[in-house]
Amino acid sequence: MRAKDTNCEGSHAVRIEYTDKPVSGWGGLILAARFFDGLRLREWLGRAVPDGRRSNNRIPVVDQVLSLFCTVLTGGRRFSHVERMRTDEVIRGILGVERIPSSTSLTRYFGGFVRSQVEHLSEVLGRLVLGRMAPVAGGEVLDLDSTVFERYGEQEGSLKGHNPRKHGRPSHHPILAMLANSRRILHAWLRSGNTGTARGVTAFLTECLARLPEGFAVGAVRADSGFFVHEFLEELERLSLDYAIAVRVNPLVRKFVLRISNWRVFGEGLEVGETLYEVPSWKRPRRLVVVREEVRKRPKARGRELFEMPDYKIHVVMTSLSIPGEEVWRFYNGRADSENRLKELKYDFGADGFCLDSFDGTEAVFRLICFLYNLMADFKETVLGDAARQLGTVRHHVFVTGAILGQDGRRKVLRLGLRGKWRTRFASWLRRTALSKIPTATHPDQTPEILHLGPQRPWRSRPTRIDPCTLLTIDATSPY
Repeated sequence: MRAKDTNCEGSHAVRIEYTDKPVSGWGGLILAARFFDGLRLREWLGRAVPDGRRSNNRIPVVDQVLSLFCTVLTGGRRFSHVERMRTDEVIRGILGVERIPSSTSLTRYFGGFVRSQVEHLSEVLGRLVLGRMAPVAGGEVLDLDSTVFERYGEQEGSLKGHNPRKHGRPSHHPILAMLANSRRILHAWLRSGNTGTARGVTAFLTECLARLPEGFAVGAVRADSGFFVHEFLEELERLSLDYAIAVRVNPLVRKFVLRISNWRVFGEGLEVGETLYEVPSWKRPRRLVVVREEVRKRPKARGRELFEMPDYKIHVVMTSLSIPGEEVWRFYNGRADSENRLKELKYDFGADGFCLDSFDGTEAVFRLICFLYNLMADFKETVLGDAARQLGTVRHHVFVTGAILGQDGRRKVLRLGLRGKWRTRFASWLRRTALSKIPTATHPDQTPEILHLGPQRPWRSRPTRIDPCTLLTIDATSPY
């Protein structure tokens, strides 16, 4: 019997009409909005972001930040992507805002940040996120890493430097500190593109430790070979912090590796050896752990090849830990999870896409996105019950939900297009958002008031480019 064919007309069989009802595909954002309200996020933002604008038509700065967050959560990677939400009445109702700012309003506001305001913002919002975390027995593991944000333009700090994907492309070179057990970003700096990986790492570590909440301690620090500098090792030892740092295999390190004779097998095709490494300028030798993988038994092995060891690939780690060498190697390999966080930050949160001409403004947005990353990590644990989900998965499985915004008397009603198991699951997530209303470890009223440093307007007057062929002059005292 011949099977019945599908309608050959396809999409042309469906009539197209339009409706004026407030309909949106982002109804699932109500979960994140209620979670934010439970944390009293608006109050924290009101104390963290500056505002000195005088326009009678201005949009509250808290609404501007929430609009930025909503742009990121819906997959936006540029300031211009906020424009699509401006006509979405459902999103405005979910956020509780009267208007969503234009991309020009966002760039004008964030482009005016100065350094003191960036630091104040980061300090205040850090208390909200870190204040909700429980201390880890034995101390946290602090992972340090850097990444590259490619730039296309002449933004401040966008310079040529290390760029593994596009050589010679101007970029920014941020550094981040991540808590391995809590899956949070502790601190972040945006740096110019020509900055070396370890540039300023000692001062950065000092700020990281100062941001830890009371009762927290760092048990060990992990970092890649870019942070293998003597000054950083001395600072870690001065602070009595254990560390495991990858080592660049330069000619001197190579000599020490080739001296190892007591290799010990600890797995299929895996051998470990160790030695004491020292150079004349060091005060004392340090422990060097070397793991070599036999290529014949482990064809997917990744590591450094030595001419004298053609059958092996090696991994070299310097450490102050007293555990066996193979455990040091496994402990250091745990740092690979921080790479997943960097990828999520760049590809799902668009951290490398929101760029302004102002360096301080770009860093302000970058730190806000890092703060949003921490909020969503808390959201995934508290509401979704799955900390391993990435934002891209949450966006498609949770936030993309058809919804109609209506009225029931004087109360707004959000009607979600969910049925069956999806409705049951969403209802359980809504109940969990109520659990987020527990008091945080610190209260927003305990944070310092906004620092009014510099001029009242939050943005700086940027120099006007003048055509040298004209005779136009501008009064230097003019506010415009």
